[in-house]
Amino acid sequence: MPVLRFRRAVTAHLLKPRRLQPGMTVCLTAPAGTFPAASVQRVQSLLEALGYIVRVGNHVLERCRYLAGEDAHRARDLWQALTDPKTDAVFCLRGGYGCSRLLPRLAFSQMHGASKIFLGYSDVTFLHAALASWAGWITFHGPNAAEWVNRPGDCLETLAFLEGRTPFAWSFEAHQVLYPGRVCGRLVGGNLTCLTHLVGTPFAPTFEGALLFLEDKNEAPYRIDRMLVHLAQAGVFEAVQGVVCGAFVGCGDSEEIRTLFREHVLCYQIPVVMDLPFGHGRWNHVLPLGAVFCLDTTARHFHLVDTPFREP
Repeated sequence: MPVLRFRRAVTAHLLKPRRLQPGMTVCLTAPAGTFPAASVQRVQSLLEALGYIVRVGNHVLERCRYLAGEDAHRARDLWQALTDPKTDAVFCLRGGYGCSRLLPRLAFSQMHGASKIFLGYSDVTFLHAALASWAGWITFHGPNAAEWVNRPGDCLETLAFLEGRTPFAWSFEAHQVLYPGRVCGRLVGGNLTCLTHLVGTPFAPTFEGALLFLEDKNEAPYRIDRMLVHLAQAGVFEAVQGVVCGAFVGCGDSEEIRTLFREHVLCYQIPVVMDLPFGHGRWNHVLPLGAVFCLDTTARHFHLVDTPFREP
């Protein structure tokens, strides 16, 4: 299927959703890989017990090889959730693989109406990038909902961010700083593997002047090396203001990962900070992608500059 070509969003400020609160409607969708069918009911019950109205995509329990249903069905569920005016938030159930297959099927730039909370990570990076570039949305990098079956406390922590009760601000230690500096910029990125596959496509984020966020899981050091080389040769590190790294889980020795970032990023003399609580590690705090953040290695602080939510 050929890529649908529409005009990219060109707004200086991306669209903000309303902050969540009990009584709002959350839709569970499955744009990528498979998960235990029982997870859906358990996540639904968890959110309903917290006061949310929960809708479930019509096809989330379908299976097609390693995908949660056929492309057309996954795309239809996602499109309905994103465009339904009665839905306030869209939570992805799992990453894995499959989101990139949906991009040509979704006319993001033709979405109308107010934006809404969109939550997920890992393979969902593809959708974060497309929603920012083509629909002009701020989206939220954070846990996929099926993970809450085994860790319901993480659901409470995630909702605290999305309800505006926990600030988007983090401190770090001196040993986490690979290169010093103070910069502010719009946050882009997500999973390193997915982001690398986006470069050169119409759905890639705009890197100029941005803060780049990266994380990954189960990628051998030589593959991390190759991807960082690719981003460098594509001009990404020359364009961005700084780099913020989350967890690199199962990617070999952590010092080797730090060495790779030293080799490929430090020559650009932009601040680089490692091992913040985002991504596939034990802690996956919520990050509003598209919002403006400030990274200050002297104060050892990474924080949001303005609220990612619009007023009611």
